[in-house]
Amino acid sequence: MFRIVRLEAKRSIALPLLLVLAALTRAFLWMDIQEWAASWASLVQSARAIAWVSLPVVLAAGIWHGGREGRNEVSELFAATPRPRPVRLLPAFVAIVGAVVIAEAGVVAWAATLIARHATYSGGQWPLGLAVGLLAAIAVTLLGLGIGRAVATPVAAPLAAVALFLVLAVSADERPANRLVDVVLPMLPKTDDFHRVLPSLSVSQCVWFTALGATGVLLTVAGTRRARWLALTPAVAGIALAALLAPSGAIVRDPQATALVCARENNRICVTKVHTHALPTLVAPAQKVLDAFAEVPGGPERVEEKPESWKLDAAAPASHGGKRGTVRTEFPQLTQSGSIRWKPDVLLAALAQDTMFDEACYSEEKDFTRATDASDAVAALLLRTPTDELSPGAREAYDTLRPLPAKERYSRIGEGRKAGLTCGDPLAVIMGRGAGR
Repeated sequence: MFRIVRLEAKRSIALPLLLVLAALTRAFLWMDIQEWAASWASLVQSARAIAWVSLPVVLAAGIWHGGREGRNEVSELFAATPRPRPVRLLPAFVAIVGAVVIAEAGVVAWAATLIARHATYSGGQWPLGLAVGLLAAIAVTLLGLGIGRAVATPVAAPLAAVALFLVLAVSADERPANRLVDVVLPMLPKTDDFHRVLPSLSVSQCVWFTALGATGVLLTVAGTRRARWLALTPAVAGIALAALLAPSGAIVRDPQATALVCARENNRICVTKVHTHALPTLVAPAQKVLDAFAEVPGGPERVEEKPESWKLDAAAPASHGGKRGTVRTEFPQLTQSGSIRWKPDVLLAALAQDTMFDEACYSEEKDFTRATDASDAVAALLLRTPTDELSPGAREAYDTLRPLPAKERYSRIGEGRKAGLTCGDPLAVIMGRGAGR
């Protein structure tokens, strides 16, 4: 058996499929590395999202491989052999499906080695999410083999690949909220580090893709038109059962991921559990901000990462002055050398803005620019950030604050910060021209 499978792998498209599929999935994952290299949940999301590229490839490969006998007009010759059809076709199954499994599993293993150095919280569900993605690839490959056996024309493979690509690409951009859609599509609903997909959705997808793979197997071994129609039964029953098992709301907030973890050396600086690995990087810039604003009336006393998601959580209302003693910030993610790094200078700039104003207050570009100018001027003055790139508005505010007596300067910065956190005009306050819009 092993010798036959090895021979089948050599003379079929198994090896080219393995190389092309591995190269494509790795390339698309690499391009999206900024989104997933800090969280296991995000890795699952990204790995499943590239199905719009990988599944058309495996479908076309399955169809092409399954139609070999028909294209070469040797179907009747092989049918005359004494071996049962399933036994005769098994090596082809193993060669093509094995190539898909090795390619997909190899890319996932590569990604896991990168993320293992950074991720500190897994949620315990990422293996199931990745396993369902692999099952989807296997099911589509088997379906392709069945279609190829039934339709041996050379144009079947490219036409099917293009059709599936268009369906998945459109669905990825415009995905309606529907249980049936969640089950059928291999891509997961949009999520992030602070949310997770319910296990019940993965279970229902397992049912669907298993049924789809069974249909592919039955199509492959079917010898009559009636048998091919009956081969659709598992897929129909599978999608019906999966839709019943699927949850109505597949994405939920993960309270464990958003739990705060504080630095040992300073319990006033905290991040979410899912980003614990970034805590040492945050400590220095956060401490610098707390020290710089120590003499500012009503200045910040604590720095926390925002446990909200801009993708899935409703926009947080402006604080209107509540909890001005806590600076709530987000991590700006930057890719460096194949991993996620949070640069101290980038974090410092983000902290400076979050300290001076509430971004939710300023939806208009003009208002946001004025708030940013005020923040940049204060950062240049208190945090010693570079002044050569200050905008004209920020430069004017900096020049206004700098010659003031220390007490008056800190008082004006405090009033400007109060205005920025209560939807006022911090730049006007700092310039001594008023207290709001």
